[in-house]
Amino acid sequence: MPLTHKVVEIGDTLHRCGCAPYKIEKYTQYYAQKLGINVVVQATPTAINYQFPEEDNQIFIRRLEPASINLGLLANTITRINQANDIEPPEPVSYPIWLTMLANIAIPPAFLALVGSTINAVAISFVLGFLVWVCQLLCQKERAIVVEFFSAFITGLTVSFVTSLGIELPIWGLCIAAIVLFVPGLSIANSLECFAFNDLLSGTSLLGQSLFIFIKLFIGILIGLSVGETAWGHTESVPNINEVSHWATYIALPVLSLSLGVILNVRPIDMLYAFPVTILGMWGPIFLDFGGGWIIGTWVTTVCITLYGTWLAKTLNLTGAIYIVQGIIILVPGSRVLMGASQSLFDQTLLSIPSVGLSALFIFSAIVAGQITAYSIYSQKNHNLKIG
Repeated sequence: MPLTHKVVEIGDTLHRCGCAPYKIEKYTQYYAQKLGINVVVQATPTAINYQFPEEDNQIFIRRLEPASINLGLLANTITRINQANDIEPPEPVSYPIWLTMLANIAIPPAFLALVGSTINAVAISFVLGFLVWVCQLLCQKERAIVVEFFSAFITGLTVSFVTSLGIELPIWGLCIAAIVLFVPGLSIANSLECFAFNDLLSGTSLLGQSLFIFIKLFIGILIGLSVGETAWGHTESVPNINEVSHWATYIALPVLSLSLGVILNVRPIDMLYAFPVTILGMWGPIFLDFGGGWIIGTWVTTVCITLYGTWLAKTLNLTGAIYIVQGIIILVPGSRVLMGASQSLFDQTLLSIPSVGLSALFIFSAIVAGQITAYSIYSQKNHNLKIG
């Protein structure tokens, strides 16, 4: 294979598994230098342009689908870039289908146990997790674009049906728990990282992509509930009262962390390294507010998550997103934004936080400020790569 094709293949692999655009440029240029050629790379969330000035000025223009999430493949690719010159891109890291099914089933009840919910909701959430996994099997390849909407729709429809049977449920809280795995944590983390390093084009594009996913999730739940209400009659939601034992949270958090790791194809060793980030994302805003409230706690937590993930990535010669994304998924912006929307529009709340529906913007702003603060401590140059 020509050296130029090897460089292009490495860049495409980095994009495919969810690497931030500006880091795709750095890693691809570094890999080309190790092969003894020069390349100019311009990467965005949906395209990469390669130009080889000393190779007859060859230009490769690649129009790519939005990246999927495969953090194990990302880690392996970066490791091989740092270790060898003449390699083929590694095979994707994936877990058996039965383990993925169990992870999907475990996420909703684990999430509800952490935030507090009724016993009925926790019991029904196992079924919803299985249905969401089935939706993912049905919505693959060209149908992947509708997986979030379809899963949310089926979730809303199912919850509406169960409620019509006389089973009392906190409707919106249960629906959010079922689809929380679709929260675009990696896109948000990469978006904020791009903003912090002044890559405004990629940051805006990734942020818009995340917003599109939020819309699909929220509208999917709303339409599913509306169709169910039309089919089976009006359903009433009960207040979200915590009936889960306190000790269950100590089991739920490791289960949620491991399940997210399986779905994101994280390597087992990286799951272990990322577990402190999961703890911070769940309880940091509560215990690290220093008396300043939820917003201050979110800012401090984001700084801690980003500092830890970036330090660990530099120590292991990898990229911080591998260790940051699980904390970002739990912290905000997805689950809490959906909780905020449900409270603002339907007076349905899942967390015992005053005005969480009105504070979503401030929470998101605190995350932006926290990541920028943390990244400013580190140089924008990746010290593991001998490039500017």
